[in-house]
Amino acid sequence: MAIEVLKKAFRILECMAESVVPLALGEISRRVNMPKPTVYRVLQTMLELGYVAQEDQGGAYLRTSQLERIGHDSRIHDLKYRVLHIMNKLFERFNETVNLGVLIGVNVHYIHFINTTRSLRHMVQPGSIDPFYSTALGRAIAAYLPEEEKTQLIEIVNLETVTPYTIKSKAKLRQQLNEIHRRGWAIDDQENDLGVICLGAPILEKEYPVAAISITIPKTRHNDKMQKEILKELLKALKMKKV
Repeated sequence: MAIEVLKKAFRILECMAESVVPLALGEISRRVNMPKPTVYRVLQTMLELGYVAQEDQGGAYLRTSQLERIGHDSRIHDLKYRVLHIMNKLFERFNETVNLGVLIGVNVHYIHFINTTRSLRHMVQPGSIDPFYSTALGRAIAAYLPEEEKTQLIEIVNLETVTPYTIKSKAKLRQQLNEIHRRGWAIDDQENDLGVICLGAPILEKEYPVAAISITIPKTRHNDKMQKEILKELLKALKMKKV
């Protein structure tokens, strides 16, 4: 009996680990194909242990940092190892800052970067976190989420103003994500940092966006020809759609 309970707990943990947005009790029950009372009892235990939390009393369940630490470092190390050659190639070709980020909740976490050696540059800081909706990295990932996860992400996010150019409408955000999915790449033009443009594309594994790579360019150095060259090499490296 104890072993069966453990199996159920791990199924629920795996379900929550696969989602980038909080999940309601009913949704978790549906995804793991277990009765709601069973899922509720398991979740209450995980709440006590600190592996999950609730948005509010009776609200959706979300992962905590304690859950994130299970296997997180090894997955991140593996991801960095697998794409480092792509980042190095892009850096050598353009000598612009190259970023690698993952989506956790509604934020993009920068897990690796190669800063340009040019004097005019935007420096990424270790451990940086930005809202997904104001960055090319975040939008590139969000655009390729399964439709249900994408909808939930848009619903729960609070569109705060990062710069005067930050998107303010959820309807326009969804429209942008649809366009990004169609063409294969994302851009933020001073939406996260003034004077900075970023071009990004997702890293897909079995059609799921596990991360994204972006290239940061100072606005004064950006031009249409440069953008086309960067997108051509970025999409080719990540085997995405053509521009």
